[in-house]
Amino acid sequence: MLVLIRLMPKGDLNELCGAIETEKRNLYWEDIKPLYLIRQEGKDYLSIVLDIENLDSIQKVFLKNLATMTSVKDTKTIPIMSPVYFPLPEGHAQDLERYQVYLRVTPEKYNEVYTSILKLNYPEDVIVTYFAYSFGDDDIIISMLAKNRETALEFANNTLGSIDGVMALDTSRVIKSTYLLPLDKSQEHKSRFLYSSPAGMDGHLANQEAYDSYLKENSPMTIIVRLFAKSSMEKLWEDIENHLPKFESEDLIPLYASQQEEKDYITVIFEARNFEVLKDVLTTNLPTLVDVRKTRTIPMLEPTYFLLPKNHPKNLERYLVTLRVDPNKTQAIRSTIVRAKFPDNVFATYLTYSLGDDDILISVLSDSRDAVQGLVKNLFGDMDGVESYDISNQLKTKRLTSLAIWKEHQNKFLSSHDREFKKDLDDSYDWTNDFYEHAAITGAFVREFDE
Repeated sequence: MLVLIRLMPKGDLNELCGAIETEKRNLYWEDIKPLYLIRQEGKDYLSIVLDIENLDSIQKVFLKNLATMTSVKDTKTIPIMSPVYFPLPEGHAQDLERYQVYLRVTPEKYNEVYTSILKLNYPEDVIVTYFAYSFGDDDIIISMLAKNRETALEFANNTLGSIDGVMALDTSRVIKSTYLLPLDKSQEHKSRFLYSSPAGMDGHLANQEAYDSYLKENSPMTIIVRLFAKSSMEKLWEDIENHLPKFESEDLIPLYASQQEEKDYITVIFEARNFEVLKDVLTTNLPTLVDVRKTRTIPMLEPTYFLLPKNHPKNLERYLVTLRVDPNKTQAIRSTIVRAKFPDNVFATYLTYSLGDDDILISVLSDSRDAVQGLVKNLFGDMDGVESYDISNQLKTKRLTSLAIWKEHQNKFLSSHDREFKKDLDDSYDWTNDFYEHAAITGAFVREFDE
């Protein structure tokens, strides 16, 4: 499973780049392998591509050990899906410059644009060496070699930009590109995704068996997908309710959807076997059934669920607290949250790292917005490492899978305390149910339902 990590340093980019190159041998283990580092002109971050066995390793292993080497101000984790490497054409020029191109694509054209890049008629002075879906800040990443900046920009703007479905693009020159694995291991990685011919020429995956093995990797994950409305939030919510439950399979489960106040997107949480299973839904199923103009995918790391006390108040409303934090203090902040004393009418229901636009997400239930605001201000206002926080009301929530499957998912990530004392807690309360469904489950109003 591949992810792109963007690292924003507290100090100079050169210092961060030098620290990583010097200590690169300390950045990989059995379950996580940094592949290569890229620094781009005009960008305030370094990019590292990782090959990982599970998402939690990013937080528990990679970022924790990175913090001992250098100071990082911010991070962002972006999934990489369906990558393809191309061999260089014979007799190519030796003095070419490398450029990265990021495409934003309308969802119903994801697959068409991806296929078009594979089959374009490339000029002699432009060579595409790699491309993949990304669904982070952008939708497709392209790495290419070009004679000079003018050539790169002309090709990107006039050829890539004119592909039907491309809404916007960004092109930047690569200042530095460094392998973080030994060369033989890097070649071994590339061979899994290598095309038999240069981009634009007829060919096929050179090692189909290895690619098929990659597609079947078992890397269970919980993923946040933000769906941005094309015409209206109401239409998008209706589409999600009507169609997303149909996507459920052995390899992918849409768990629930939520809508936050003052946001132009609806959040859907999926459990997936790997990124490629999710990619198939995002590129093939979703655009034909859901009124969506953009998708953004954010990995959830170490999600933890909490149960409510049995004597909790009724008529609870749901709020989402989002934190931006110093990456070096992330785990300490999480520990403080878990140990914190919450008011009697505020209850945490889940806590997770996100490493997207925010770093930590806390979902809470309460009968009072003032109580939530007071808790957040007292807990995070002066907490070391918390750079900013925000509270938003969840206007709607909807479970998209069965109650049994939802409980199975929740139990897998239940806090150790709640697991031990489960008999003393309310494990029947399901915040995603509407009132009537919850009443039926708990046995209320049985006579009325029978009638």
